Amino acid sequence: MDENFLRMKELRISREKHIKKLTKLLSLLVKTEWEVLSNSSDKNDNIGKVAAKSISEASSCIQTAISQLISTATDIKNKDYTQKKADKEETTISTLKKVLINKNK
Repeated sequence: MDENFLRMKELRISREKHIKKLTKLLSLLVKTEWEVLSNSSDKNDNIGKVAAKSISEASSCIQTAISQLISTATDIKNKDYTQKKADKEETTISTLKKVLINKNK
């Protein structure tokens, strides 16, 4: 159980680092988007407005990445362990069935 706890703690710390980096990147993108949009509005530049829209879409993707990092469960190891345990029990049962069938013959 301690191994699972350490793994969950390690995942949490790693995700927090990624969230901080993505948040900084998101902040820079938002700032850049506003600069591009204000400059293109001043100069009546439609291509600049399209570029600002692309930056906005990139910001949206980064927001999605951040929310996935926050909301994803960290108990992946537990699920794998449970599955392996169930597989092991199934193979043990099938082995016992073979032994019983051979004894009955």
